[in-house]
Amino acid sequence: MNEPQRDETMQARMKGIRGDIDQGLEDVSAGARSMVDWKHYVKTYPWVCMGTAAALGYFIVPKRSTAIAADVVPPAESPKTAQRDADSAPSAVRGVADMLVAAAVSFAVRETAGYVGQAVTGWLGATKPLRPDDQASGNRRS
Repeated sequence: MNEPQRDETMQARMKGIRGDIDQGLEDVSAGARSMVDWKHYVKTYPWVCMGTAAALGYFIVPKRSTAIAADVVPPAESPKTAQRDADSAPSAVRGVADMLVAAAVSFAVRETAGYVGQAVTGWLGATKPLRPDDQASGNRRS
């Protein structure tokens, strides 16, 4: 006698659970789309993006170097000039090391900026973003 009522209750609960799963999936996919979109970060954290771009540009642009022609050697070469030619090989290693340090610093700045941005947003108590279907009607999520 209670079988039809239990079945209807179970079906109603299953329907509610499926609805919750669908809503959760929509939220996750919207969050993933916003994480991949670089424009979202520029709109949300403009100063952090500008500082990161400036720091990245500073580290990427190569420094002015004075090129020394290794194959052209003057006949009356002083010992100091010979030493300068011998030091040109380690400078290539220093260039690679500088590039690796610049990449590590860039990564650290980017991660720190993201962390600080999230902390400030949480501290200021920002409201939850609207879902795309709520933006048209003006309804806020609760």
